[in-house]
Amino acid sequence: MLKISRLDKNSIASRIGLKKDDVIVSFNGENALDMLDVAYFDSQAQFMLTVERKGKQITFEVSKDVNDPMGWDFYDECYVEPRWCANKCIFCFVDQLPKGQRKTLYVKDDDWRLSFVSGNFVTLTNVTDREIARIKDKKFSPLYVSVHATDDDVRKRLLGNAKARPIMPLLSELASCGITLYTQVVMCPDYNDGQVLRKTMEDLFSLYPAVQNLAVVPVGLTKHRCGLSDLQQVNKACASATIDMVESFDVQCFAKTGRHFVYCSDEMYVIGEREIPPYEYYGEFEQIENGVGLIADMRYQFNLALQDAVAAKKGSFTVVTGVAATPFIQEVLDEAKRLFPELNANVVTVTNKFFGETVTVAGLVVGQDIVSTLNERTDVGDTLLLPRVMLKETEDVFLDGMTLDELRKAVGKKIVITADGYELCQAILECEV
Repeated sequence: MLKISRLDKNSIASRIGLKKDDVIVSFNGENALDMLDVAYFDSQAQFMLTVERKGKQITFEVSKDVNDPMGWDFYDECYVEPRWCANKCIFCFVDQLPKGQRKTLYVKDDDWRLSFVSGNFVTLTNVTDREIARIKDKKFSPLYVSVHATDDDVRKRLLGNAKARPIMPLLSELASCGITLYTQVVMCPDYNDGQVLRKTMEDLFSLYPAVQNLAVVPVGLTKHRCGLSDLQQVNKACASATIDMVESFDVQCFAKTGRHFVYCSDEMYVIGEREIPPYEYYGEFEQIENGVGLIADMRYQFNLALQDAVAAKKGSFTVVTGVAATPFIQEVLDEAKRLFPELNANVVTVTNKFFGETVTVAGLVVGQDIVSTLNERTDVGDTLLLPRVMLKETEDVFLDGMTLDELRKAVGKKIVITADGYELCQAILECEV
């Protein structure tokens, strides 16, 4: 039920006569299904809108500029409830979580609607033919697709889903209708690396520019894998070989299109002990949420702020991060100290005991590991700097359930959350704005 909770004053919705608690029944005579229909028609210039009010249906004609919003809000229960995943992926991170955590961590969603709204990666294995027709008709684009392999037998094994429909015909169908696609491969050694990965890159590039790019990320394995498939960690040799293959193939893509097409995630470069590509390599950073280009962007943003720095801030500062990001945080701190020798700042690396020491990214560092690490150190500054990725997107809570306030009390320090390299630099240096 799409029930209006609020109307902006003097908004289009108010002017045509809509009221709070009106329930949208249909758009252009078709049943209104969910908030995606609201978003779609909000971007249209003309449409018919039917609502139910006190048991009666009333139809309104909307005529507006495509860039003008309707100016309405809806009750929370109107928003999309995630659809559960139909797969049993052999690398599923949710299956590798320790028991006894908050229930929301164990939700396995695989909902194409959230892919469109929020950029979530989905497999499209539970999308019906009717929904595919809706995607094409309404041009719900872009979508973010976990391909993993275009070899369908390999893909079925990875997804643990023998009924998964062939992926390339589906992607081709969406591409032919103007749907933009961002894709990813979670690379599992001996499954979808090597020649399987090469085929995947070739197949997906054949759909360029509808398929805008491909990210290759190493499988993440925690210590909580009892009873699960026997998977191998991506090691230095595997990561390095993968980078060579990806970069070599991408050279061909760039020669044909003038754009980079396939990227390895930062974690792959860290594991392979390879140099992170420069900032310019990543273009529009379209897969930065997937760990592609985070380090390059952090360096760039830090250096932007550094150009405006005039002095070190008073006090002592400790940047808290995971194993993977430590060398790069140390690098920018060293540069800041070179320019401002009076800066008192260091970096503390948190080894992941909660998920296991093979998990090295900052985004999976938890509160209890931060506390235990800091309690063992004697060089912790008065102010702690933590990256925003450690916390839940909409709440100040870590993956282990510890809140930011609880962490403050446990360590007795001031804590500053930074979203990027620019904010990190501003936190430790006085910058002219």
